[in-house]
Amino acid sequence: MSGVKEELASLFRSLSFAATISLSVVFSMFAGVLTGYYLDTWLLKGRIYPWLTIICLFLGLGGGVKNFLILSRRFSKEAEKKEAPKDEKDDEVQ
Repeated sequence: MSGVKEELASLFRSLSFAATISLSVVFSMFAGVLTGYYLDTWLLKGRIYPWLTIICLFLGLGGGVKNFLILSRRFSKEAEKKEAPKDEKDDEVQ
């Protein structure tokens, strides 16, 4: 029974990992677009309308990629820490 619980916990951990990374990238891009649109329309009164929106979109995309790299490293380190004690126990048994 505990094997099923461990598999289910691992599945939900993987699902939360994927959701966290994808939402991080999407929200970074969304924040970039909103910032660019705000700067174009309100601050510059639409004189150079699409350019700041496009520039901020790419800045948001860059931030999303950076977040992707940071989160994937963090989750891989956590996974290695959780698997390391299991590997040591397997070595001791043999």
